[in-house]
Amino acid sequence: MLDDKDDPGRPVPTSAQDRREGKRHSIVLLIGKVCRGEQESVCLVHNISKFGLMARFTSAPAVGERLRIEVRGLPLVPGTVRWVNGVKAGGEFDEAQDVDRVFTLRLEDGRIARSPRFPIEALVRVRFEGAPFTAALIDISAGGAKLMGDTPVTLGLTGQIMLPDTETPVYGTVCWISDDRFGFRFVAPLSLATLSRVLGC
Repeated sequence: MLDDKDDPGRPVPTSAQDRREGKRHSIVLLIGKVCRGEQESVCLVHNISKFGLMARFTSAPAVGERLRIEVRGLPLVPGTVRWVNGVKAGGEFDEAQDVDRVFTLRLEDGRIARSPRFPIEALVRVRFEGAPFTAALIDISAGGAKLMGDTPVTLGLTGQIMLPDTETPVYGTVCWISDDRFGFRFVAPLSLATLSRVLGC
């Protein structure tokens, strides 16, 4: 959410403590997952508070539209679009959220706080050492991908993959292995434009 003057629909905090608790946290390049009905797409969160967020969407939502949005550290949170300016929009959460979790590397149960993951079915070209090979892309996030293939890989192996509908290789490292599946952590997070293109949204 933006400040109170930008969203007259949200109750104004009545005390200094309320205002401190509602303080926004500026965020850069925080990829979120947006569920609009049965359709999933991505957004780029610009700022977030316990009450809501402001984000750039791949297509403009409508004022009053119901959405569910997931960002790193938080579950899929339902909310309502309160204002729209081009492809940017502000949304209000149905319930206040613990946004400190967004800035925590590890959650209470010890798991690493990860960017939202998107299921996908596609074939990608992989190159580590030696000849390239083809692997199945199972899911993807801004920070990495889950792949499945017949070619053995080793933990810590560095290399590149060519994502669907892109012309540029993405570099990274094998971060886990389980049978014929392995995780590939990107050296740098994918941009909103690249992830949107890969997901076809």
